[in-house]
Amino acid sequence: GVDNDGDGRTDCADFGCRFDSQVTVCQATPGFRFSVVGQVAQTYRIQDTNAAELDQNKWDTRFSLLQLRFLGPIGNISNSFFLINLRAETTPRLTFALFQLPIGNLGHYFNINSGGGGLTSQLIISNAKQLLLERAFLVYSAFEQGNGAAIEFGGPIDPKGRVNFRAFGAGGSGRFSGNVGGRFFADDNTNYTWGAGAQFLFNIAGYYGRFDTPYIYTPVPLKAAILVGGKYDQRAQERYPAWNGTGIFRWWHFHLMAETYWKRELEFGSWQYSYYAQLGALLWPRHLMLAADYGEYVAGDLEDPPTNIDNIAGDELRRQRDERQFRGALHWYAYEQTGLISLRYTYRDVRNGRFAADGFKEQDLTLFGTYRF
Repeated sequence: GVDNDGDGRTDCADFGCRFDSQVTVCQATPGFRFSVVGQVAQTYRIQDTNAAELDQNKWDTRFSLLQLRFLGPIGNISNSFFLINLRAETTPRLTFALFQLPIGNLGHYFNINSGGGGLTSQLIISNAKQLLLERAFLVYSAFEQGNGAAIEFGGPIDPKGRVNFRAFGAGGSGRFSGNVGGRFFADDNTNYTWGAGAQFLFNIAGYYGRFDTPYIYTPVPLKAAILVGGKYDQRAQERYPAWNGTGIFRWWHFHLMAETYWKRELEFGSWQYSYYAQLGALLWPRHLMLAADYGEYVAGDLEDPPTNIDNIAGDELRRQRDERQFRGALHWYAYEQTGLISLRYTYRDVRNGRFAADGFKEQDLTLFGTYRF
């Protein structure tokens, strides 16, 4: 009956007591929720001017995704107590982990995670919530390059939760940063990387959460929100402040999301930016949904490149090439929201880069079968 730690809860109602391994008088921890996303893909390559001679086959069939998630069941904690996400489609690896606890009784929280989030949630949400089935990496790759681990604080600013904040710090180096566990240094560059930033969420109508799904199964109420944030990143070869702005609008049969990134790279001097727009329309409730997106990344010229940049440039610099992409998809809810059949068209135009004069174009048509549970 005594609130020993002053968090407003006593005895077995206090999570610190109830889930302590030394406490045996409280009820057992409730069962975990287990989630699976599996996906097969049949692709017809319409155009690929970059493909090698041995890779000219127009047809491809693959089991493209196996995603396993474990979600903790504790109530009143946003995104639950923990989330573990495993990708097993190519090189099996644990891609995201989050452990979260409340601070006080007003909705604030503290979490530690694997450092892959940053200012956007698109890189860490489940593939089951990717409206175009895969992330638009060209929009984020130059701005969100991942760290080994991160800590985050956040919660509402006002009593009604109309304005929320999150602040984070992260560090860690090596390829596959932003994942859990092992990593390696592909470019023999072991410079320590770190970053810190903050973001504000303004709920204009309804309440938006950064892990909300963009899919619409039945008509939805009005929801509108704006997210603005900034951060400073020091990478193995770059230093830059970056800014992000995102707008969300959902109503009835429609979903609209627009996002933009800007950064000022300080080491070699360049302005880089990207923008992205995503549209979804529920054509037939519980049956058909149409989706489309468009994104572009502009690398910008280096104002102060070193004379030996061709020799020192690593993957983070070499992949910075002007690029634009358009995708359109038709989703059929074959079995409620668990079974999804999708037909997607992709057009990708990659321009010549600072270190490459081999711009190329790709077009493909892919049929996806997705199981989401």
